[in-house]
Amino acid sequence: MRSFEELNAATKHARSIGDVAALQQCAEELEALGMPEADALAANARGVACRFHEDYATALEHFLRALALYDASGDIIGAADVTASIGGEHLKMGNIASALEYCHRALALYEELGDPVGVVRTTINIGNVHVESGGYALALEHYHRALEQYERLGNRSGVAGASSNIGGVHFRTGNSPLALECYHRALALFEDLGERVGMADAIGGIGNVHYRTGNTALALENYERALALYNELDVRNGVAHMTNNIGGLHRNTGNYALALEHYRRAHTIYEELGNRAGVAVAAGIIVSTLILAGEHVEAEVQLHAMDAMQIDDPLDIVSREESRASLQEHHGNIDGARATLGAALRIAQEHSLALEQAGIHRSLRDLALKRNDLAGYVEHNNEFTRILEEVNGKEATLKVTMQEQQREIDAVQREHQKHLAVLHSTLPKHVAERVARGEVVNDHFDNATVIFLDIVGFTELSSTMSSQEVITLLDDVFTQCDAICKQHNVVKIKTIGDSYMCVSFDSVIPAAHCALDMSRISISHEVSHAVSHVVEFRIGIHCGPVTAGVIGKERMQYDVWGDTVNVASRMESTGEAGRVHVSEAFAVQLEEALVTRHLSLVTQLRGSFDIKGKGPMNTYWLEDRRG
Repeated sequence: MRSFEELNAATKHARSIGDVAALQQCAEELEALGMPEADALAANARGVACRFHEDYATALEHFLRALALYDASGDIIGAADVTASIGGEHLKMGNIASALEYCHRALALYEELGDPVGVVRTTINIGNVHVESGGYALALEHYHRALEQYERLGNRSGVAGASSNIGGVHFRTGNSPLALECYHRALALFEDLGERVGMADAIGGIGNVHYRTGNTALALENYERALALYNELDVRNGVAHMTNNIGGLHRNTGNYALALEHYRRAHTIYEELGNRAGVAVAAGIIVSTLILAGEHVEAEVQLHAMDAMQIDDPLDIVSREESRASLQEHHGNIDGARATLGAALRIAQEHSLALEQAGIHRSLRDLALKRNDLAGYVEHNNEFTRILEEVNGKEATLKVTMQEQQREIDAVQREHQKHLAVLHSTLPKHVAERVARGEVVNDHFDNATVIFLDIVGFTELSSTMSSQEVITLLDDVFTQCDAICKQHNVVKIKTIGDSYMCVSFDSVIPAAHCALDMSRISISHEVSHAVSHVVEFRIGIHCGPVTAGVIGKERMQYDVWGDTVNVASRMESTGEAGRVHVSEAFAVQLEEALVTRHLSLVTQLRGSFDIKGKGPMNTYWLEDRRG
């Protein structure tokens, strides 16, 4: 059995790397020691394990038990640590008052102990509490104080976290350029440190800024990237948050059914986690979306449910009241809607919510028009225009554009310095990510399927075309090949002149479909007028063991080697125009794979051919019964 000192060290290590199983094992061994200090540490370890599983209510129970034990034994260090944890759990559960109380208690204990790391960490948490309650000025004050402390301590992870938090406040208060700057600073640091949760948080924040400034394509790209990271890391709060955001994009395009599907999925996750703040956010968006979709009866039911919730975030409160006003207007209660919006406007002004103020003035303007109130219309329209110009005017847009351009330049320079140009090269995505993490990519696959495509008579054909027409033809063909590979999860390896090489590292079935689709490629109208006859392709396939890896330093290339590659090339060169020529090894594997699948793929024996370097081999034609 390990000693208390050994278990204390093991618990700290397991906590630092998020090893839940190790934390639970340490807790069991600590409880077996039968010592008060061991019982306190065991309760703390169990609380941390529950936090990693995002079971905040159970985590809180363990932390409160640990605090009682630490207090009884006079262990101030342990009490400070677990008090801070209790504050964090209350915040995640939406208990704002309790969160603030315990965070301030923890701060006092850390100051008493002279623990600068504890002080700065708790300062950040107090800022988080103020954000959730709408105290943005106080939140910024605490975040900037923490940022300065982290910089003095040389804690780059802390600097990244504080920068991301500051970006969040600027985003909420409508300062998109400054928010974007903060998020990018945080992302660069998190990427250098390899802290993937922080990366996901910052990427999601960047997506929010792009969404607000009207760049929905970039917003979706960042949301999906953040969602993939959260899913991979099993951070369910993050999954719910990004699901909500993607729902917003669908709502923005008028696809209310798909938006509601995302919002309800996020709402369910928040409820399972016991995240009251998240539930309130999702509920508010569901109500407003139901109104947009014309589902007023259900919207009223959901709004009534929201009224029973404790909602602290002013953004959620304003959103709820705007929905209430919309329903009042729908029922013809114009005066009631006007009064509700007036109350919402005062809340938005109190908390400096610029965009919310603009939206409310727009709604009040429209109501004034319905009441034939010309003076009111002019007043609210002027305010709406003024605020919107301040937030999204030419100067702000220019700043965002300039910052984005500078960041792109900086990103290219950083990646060049770190030999990570692979991220912008022809490397497959999954390989690029491995190289970016510093891995040496040197793989062996026991059974991969190699496909070669070649344009029949290209030398003769190209002699009748201009150089620009040749390039246009190749670009058209290979672009279609790229799309087909992506569709079938086949990895493009390279182009060699007029030849195209790709590999399937999975089943032979996607490789077969990929090759058949490639055989049916037709050149575009823009190219066809320059070609005097039909463009046809020879395609060859073989499967077997291959070695794959990344070569080069400045211009990295992912390549595949082995006898399998050579035989696949021979299948192509000995094939016929418009047909897919395959080896016996491929035909056998395809037949085995099709035993339990009702697919139209078939192979027809072509005969035995003398293949250079291999001797006589039986080969086959790959066909699709559907034609």
